[in-house]
Amino acid sequence: MLEASWVFAFNVNELAESEKKAVIIDGEKIVLIKKSGELFAISNRCMHMGCPLSKGELEGYVIKCPCHDWRFDIRSGEFLDAKELKVASYETRIADGKIYINMEH
Repeated sequence: MLEASWVFAFNVNELAESEKKAVIIDGEKIVLIKKSGELFAISNRCMHMGCPLSKGELEGYVIKCPCHDWRFDIRSGEFLDAKELKVASYETRIADGKIYINMEH
C-alpha cells in the first residue's frame, strides 16, 4: 500500500518510450516522460511564461519549451542555462502496472 502522498496517474502501458503525457493531479500540471525505460515527472509549466512543456521537443534527457526554447533536464527539472532555477520534479513509482506520482516534493 502506498502512502497518501502517492497519487495514481495512469496505467504504465499508456506511455511509450520517449513519449510525453500531460496530467493534472491535485491541481498541479505535470508532464510524465518515459526515457530509457525510466519514468520522469516534472511541472508541465515552463517557469518563464507558463507554456506547456509537454508540447516541447525531447532530446535525450532535455525537454525544450515550445514557446521560447528554454531547456530543462527531465531528471531534475533544472533549467540548463541557470542551474539554480528549476521547475518542480516529482518522484514516480510503478506498482501493479500503474504509475503513481509522489505529490510531496
